[in-house]
Amino acid sequence: MDVKIEWLEAFCQTAETKSLTKASEILHISQPALSKQIRNLEDELGTQLLMRSSTGVTLTQPGLILLERSKKIMNDLNEMRKEITLSQDEGKDELIIGSWPSIATIFLPGRMAANQEANMAFKIRVFYSFFDLLKNIENGTIDAALFDDRGVQHNFHTAPLFKESFYLFANINHPVYGNKENVTFDEIRNDSFVMLPEGCDIRMLIEKEFSTRDETLHIALEIELGQSILGFVHANLGITILPEIFIIQAKSTIKAIPITDFGLTRQISAITREKSTSRQLLTLLNPNSSP
Repeated sequence: MDVKIEWLEAFCQTAETKSLTKASEILHISQPALSKQIRNLEDELGTQLLMRSSTGVTLTQPGLILLERSKKIMNDLNEMRKEITLSQDEGKDELIIGSWPSIATIFLPGRMAANQEANMAFKIRVFYSFFDLLKNIENGTIDAALFDDRGVQHNFHTAPLFKESFYLFANINHPVYGNKENVTFDEIRNDSFVMLPEGCDIRMLIEKEFSTRDETLHIALEIELGQSILGFVHANLGITILPEIFIIQAKSTIKAIPITDFGLTRQISAITREKSTSRQLLTLLNPNSSP
């Protein structure tokens, strides 16, 4: 049997809130993505766990059994994470920082190299969803998370680090955008894009921007890593919208084209349990300079 933790988390949140809509908001994923995780769990277990209706969801008998067992599994998993973290941290003065792949591989190494005199030990962990970042702060398995938390409900301390604009990334030989020095939203609104999956701040911000303009974001392909998306653009197999930080990794075959009337920015903040940790992090990362 191959049951994934995120499937159990999706099921438990839905069962406890009795609502797919509320559960998807708490987990910061779309309702279709949540429903897919629950269907995967039902397929793996070979039974129906939830009864869906216009008024919400109710548990079947197998669902009731799984909910009780899952609560214990999730509690045990959280305790195990805490114990492992404590055992690793004994006798060490270090920060464990969690963030998206782009921040972990582009922003953090440069900042830490520029501030080696800070004499601070650190570890970096990569995550792919808001839920995992916030859950790991809550569990104490990471000391801080770096992402755009505007519009994300949490009770942790937050301190802004930097803002960045979004660009259209296209191959220099692209038949439409290869010769463009800038574009407007109206020019790109009907295109299909290679895009990051749901659950990350980049995808959420872009979808919100399209929705605000009463437009639908058309997605040709979903890929987990922005660096891999740039590989598709390099091969002239698609276009994408990504924040400024990815310009560093763009090859000479790729153009980062300003979207003149987009107005969308990503604000990366340091989210921590303790204010003192935030001060340490701000000293280390020197937020007054650009990414």
